[in-house]
Amino acid sequence: MSELVRSVGLLSGQQLILMLIGATRTKIVATLLGPGGMGLLAQAVALQDVFRQASMLGAGNGFLKLVAEGAGRDDRSMLERLIPSAFALFGGLALVLGIGCAAGAPWLARLAFHDEGQAGLIVLVAAGLIFAVPAALLQRMLAGTLQFRACTQLAVADALVGLVAMASLVWLLGLTGAVAALVIAEVATVVIGATLVWRRVVRPRSIVLRPAAVDAAIVRRLVRLAGALALASLTAAGAALVVRGAIIGHFGAEANGYYQVAWQVGQNYLGILGASLWTYGMPKVATKLHDPPAIQALQDEFLRLALAVLAPAIVVLLCTRDVWVPVLYTPAFLAAAPMLCWQLGGELIAMLRQSMNISLLPRERLGFLLFQAVFYWAGWAVLALLLLPRLGATAVALAYCAANAAALVVTFAYHHRVLGYRVRADNARLLAVTLPGFAVVVLLASGVNGVTARAVPLALVAGWIAWNRRIYLDTFASLRGRA
Repeated sequence: MSELVRSVGLLSGQQLILMLIGATRTKIVATLLGPGGMGLLAQAVALQDVFRQASMLGAGNGFLKLVAEGAGRDDRSMLERLIPSAFALFGGLALVLGIGCAAGAPWLARLAFHDEGQAGLIVLVAAGLIFAVPAALLQRMLAGTLQFRACTQLAVADALVGLVAMASLVWLLGLTGAVAALVIAEVATVVIGATLVWRRVVRPRSIVLRPAAVDAAIVRRLVRLAGALALASLTAAGAALVVRGAIIGHFGAEANGYYQVAWQVGQNYLGILGASLWTYGMPKVATKLHDPPAIQALQDEFLRLALAVLAPAIVVLLCTRDVWVPVLYTPAFLAAAPMLCWQLGGELIAMLRQSMNISLLPRERLGFLLFQAVFYWAGWAVLALLLLPRLGATAVALAYCAANAAALVVTFAYHHRVLGYRVRADNARLLAVTLPGFAVVVLLASGVNGVTARAVPLALVAGWIAWNRRIYLDTFASLRGRA
């Protein structure tokens, strides 16, 4: 527990810094571009994510797994073959897709933005893609070798460069400047990431990197992992692109800007545990494949932290939305309030599911990984598209919560029956108390009455924290190195 908490604490510190930088950047974009501009920027980011996943064949985490295995065994020869092989394979695909994306810019602009006049944004997305793939590989090399401090340094440097570029270019060039700032941030990540990898991984391990060391066996293994992961990742990225495009098509870019508030809070501001799951948890599992009790213990601790930390944080965010939405965005974005309850409720359910799923990729349970991703993301997209004409953009958040709930049931059944997963007794009691209470409190917080929608939920959270005080005391003790 102590190692987990200290590692999560370091990564959470990183996420807090990134959250503050991201909040400043978001404030600039929201103020200068408004809901419509933010909606178009969010769609440009979603489009680049689709092409990045396609370039990496969805195997970014597969590469991370192989790096963790090689580093865990101190297998220098494997790393010397893996690193150039991955950069050649994925970097080459990024270059080809980037050129194709630029060539088809008008068609892609019509598909993504319902406006061929935004073709210039597509060209910038293509330019960013060429740097985004090596940047992602460098980040995963640091994570796979458990260089969490270097991961933090790279992430913070990337965010700071992005902030400065965004603040300058949005003011000068508007939406075009905002997308160009994303490209500049990717370039900076490549330069800084390469320096950190050289200093923290390559040189200390005496790794010799040669472009000619591309290894066919390594490429085949990456492609094997990619077979399932590519479809899973592309389904996720594609679902987001299609759903956001539907929002823009039905209700305009402003509605997508409002939904971006709910999405961004869930993915960025509540992403501390999610980042820890994949940056710390998954590589850690990869080093303990022959110790199932240790894997179960890690899953238990992540589940415990999600219930004790994330659930009350969501309630506090919902109860104080009238304060932080105008501060982080502008008062115009308060229109996102109806979406927040469903979206953030879905985030807690997603975290419970992910606390189990950190073992799937290291165990190479690729079939279920693929099935679950398609079931979840495609289910979300289909339900959102069905409900969108009737319920407006709020339907997307409602569908997100429903899809997470359905995927959680399927995921638990698989882990329980196939992998022998069991919820620890104390976690079972925590679940029995937390989930019904969380549902009631979120429903209360969705209202507008100052007492029932604000004071009562916050009072219940205070009692909740007092009841779970032992968890928090143990966590603080671990952060101080005493547990």
